[in-house]
Amino acid sequence: MMAAAPDAIPAAPRKTLIEWIEHDGDATDITRPTCDIRVQAFHLRFATEPGDRTGQEAEPLRPPPGLRLPPLG
Repeated sequence: MMAAAPDAIPAAPRKTLIEWIEHDGDATDITRPTCDIRVQAFHLRFATEPGDRTGQEAEPLRPPPGLRLPPLG
């Protein structure tokens, strides 16, 4: 006599990629790691200072010659 076949693994639910990403069970709030006060000040200064600290606006970054991308910046 043959043994009963084990239950097959059920198919995964049909979802789009964005549905999988949005509903992956992770919390939506982003908690930042605690940083030293000097590091926080550096990040704040780096994020808020435009240009190269001479008062001039920064030029857009140029892609490498072999890479066809629009200018970044």
